[in-house]
Amino acid sequence: MSTVPPPATATSRGVYHPLLGTNVEIRVAATGSDAQARAEAGERAALEEMVRLQSVFSVFDPGSELSRWRAGGDHEPSAELVEVLEAAQHWWTVSGGGFHPATARLRQRWLRAEAEQRLPSDDELAGLARDLRTLPFEVADGVATRLGDCSGLDLNAIAKGYIVDRGVAVAAGGDGVVDVLVNAGGDLRHVGADPVRVGVEDPRSVGGAPIRVVELGEAAMATSGPVHRGFRIGEQWFGHVLDPRTGRPVAERPSTTVRALDAMTADALATVVGVLDWTEAVRVLRSVPGAAAITIDPAGEVRTCGSW
Repeated sequence: MSTVPPPATATSRGVYHPLLGTNVEIRVAATGSDAQARAEAGERAALEEMVRLQSVFSVFDPGSELSRWRAGGDHEPSAELVEVLEAAQHWWTVSGGGFHPATARLRQRWLRAEAEQRLPSDDELAGLARDLRTLPFEVADGVATRLGDCSGLDLNAIAKGYIVDRGVAVAAGGDGVVDVLVNAGGDLRHVGADPVRVGVEDPRSVGGAPIRVVELGEAAMATSGPVHRGFRIGEQWFGHVLDPRTGRPVAERPSTTVRALDAMTADALATVVGVLDWTEAVRVLRSVPGAAAITIDPAGEVRTCGSW
């Protein structure tokens, strides 16, 4: 009686919903006589880590660590929360306020405008923008301190990338694991010797042919734009990306895709590049090792920065 030896390489692939507010794909490849078991163990480890961190950063769960801290709780924030707060502070500084982690009230105002079908007044938006000229917290020497009202703190624009990175890192540390891909609704991180091919969506033809297909090695990608999410008021469509410096939705950047060395950086840069004018966006991109961007303006002009 003969036996068939197990494959030298096996891949485990799972799609989980809801996680991080979207469908999350986790793909793990491993080698060895028990390759399939190793791949499945890596997938489970990634999922468990991402679920754990979701409970830290959720703004929808009043019991999450972020919700308790921003409400004024007296507990010491975890190392994970401090790390993401510090990164948010960094990108706020680098972008000159184009990235802001406390725009919840501004977003709520636009949601109310959609519900009431009436645009906010210029004075109201100017007042909301004035409130966002500073950060309500500070991170220095590894210590996060509230400086003001943090109830509007929302780290979604950067925490999802951080969670993806952590999920990938945990899976990649498993025995025999040689390749990991996590895709959380467009926030994508890959590690492994063989690059993966990723299509960059054309916002003028959603679901159609991509504007570009790129090979992604050990790196990350993230996309930001108003195609899938936003506010409809009358006959007007406003994208969900808001400029905290003006209080208004960004109108000149239908799609921004960024590549970076990790998902948290790609996540933050997708917002930064999507908000700043192109000259300022290029300045920021060139200051970040390994970063590149593809943007499309309303006329369909494709602009690129960095090597693709």
